[in-house]
Amino acid sequence: MTDGSKRCPVCDEGVLVDISYMKEPGDGDEPTQQPESREVQRFTCGHEVIGAPLASADAERLEVERRSSEETVEPPS
Repeated sequence: MTDGSKRCPVCDEGVLVDISYMKEPGDGDEPTQQPESREVQRFTCGHEVIGAPLASADAERLEVERRSSEETVEPPS
């Protein structure tokens, strides 16, 4: 994995293409970011991996976007 892509933990073939948050993964509901929502990682191979709930707020268990202070914008006025 020298290109920085995250590989599928199930088959090690696919690469990560999407992360969404669902209250009940697999039930067909629209993605929603609520404390009880779970992270759903989708890979090019078709596998979906259910991750930690957002309520955990554990950066080691969730895929999170990290930004430096130079990459942020001013709050709206």
